[in-house]
Amino acid sequence: MTRAAEQRPVWTYEDDERWAAEFELALVGHHNPPPGLVGEVLAEVYEIAAEAGRPVREVVGEPDTYADTVAAERISETRRSADGLDGFAPGGRFTAGLVWAGVQAVLFGIVLWVSDGFWLAAGWPDLMGGALLAVVSVAASGVLPELRAAARLRAWRIALAMVCVLIVTTAVLFVAVPSEPLVEVPAPALFGIGALLAVAGLQLSDERAARWFLGRGAAAEPVGDDEWLERLETLLRGRHGYPRAAAARCREEARDHLLASGGGAADEFGPVEVYALRLADNPGRTSRAARAQVIPTAFMCLLGAGWVYDLLAHPEPGSVWFWIKAVLLVPVVWTYGSTLLQIRSRLRRDA
Repeated sequence: MTRAAEQRPVWTYEDDERWAAEFELALVGHHNPPPGLVGEVLAEVYEIAAEAGRPVREVVGEPDTYADTVAAERISETRRSADGLDGFAPGGRFTAGLVWAGVQAVLFGIVLWVSDGFWLAAGWPDLMGGALLAVVSVAASGVLPELRAAARLRAWRIALAMVCVLIVTTAVLFVAVPSEPLVEVPAPALFGIGALLAVAGLQLSDERAARWFLGRGAAAEPVGDDEWLERLETLLRGRHGYPRAAAARCREEARDHLLASGGGAADEFGPVEVYALRLADNPGRTSRAARAQVIPTAFMCLLGAGWVYDLLAHPEPGSVWFWIKAVLLVPVVWTYGSTLLQIRSRLRRDA
């Protein structure tokens, strides 16, 4: 790597710095680039814009589109074929989910300490509900995405049903089951639990986590045309976000080609994961990635709306909880509201 690629350039125009940040976010967040590629590309873009004497956005276009181009041209198909629509490497969703659950536990501990004091009286519904809440957080942010990206759709559906049951059970424990104080727990104990989860996520390698979710033989190349075609369909549906009908159509087209040619799937098309990437690496990828974000983002927006209703319907200015919710509500609404607007913009642009 050149020295220019190692150091971030000093941008000429104010919008150039914003473009660079958006480009880095798009490339790292959606394409899992190898180390050093971001700095290398930014140095090249800086030189191109400097020679043209115009802002970067006018010279090379929008950052997310340029990130897609860079990924297609400069990241190997083998590396990209293992990544999902979210750009995470296999196993990275689970390790990130552990870290996020740890952060949530620490924040929750701070809130409880401020609102209820150092010692927290807890009954068995509170203890069970808290443990289930941590499990739900890890499962929703780490386990479910990993299973889908690994194209283990049956296991994903089972896990999704279990998460829904756990959510309902947790809500019942916190809301409907009377809680008689059994023990007093120091609020900072949640800091320790959060630290354990976060350290586990940081110390666990993505490669090891990926092996847990790929399942026996899933990482190996399928043996036989039928198995190869079945794997192609599940990869398109799970990892690349294809609708069921579109993935089935690709499978039948590949089958028709094999019948016409008389060859084997591995010989005609190559590795199944790479071939699935080639089919999915089209202009519709951006809209599929946007659609994959709609349900979780809309769910968080609904939670935010419920939060707003609760604050307005039951105002308690004298409660610490009231002001904690009011302060946290602003970044939550801003984050997920702006995400919905970005999704809408991507879908309109690709329409």
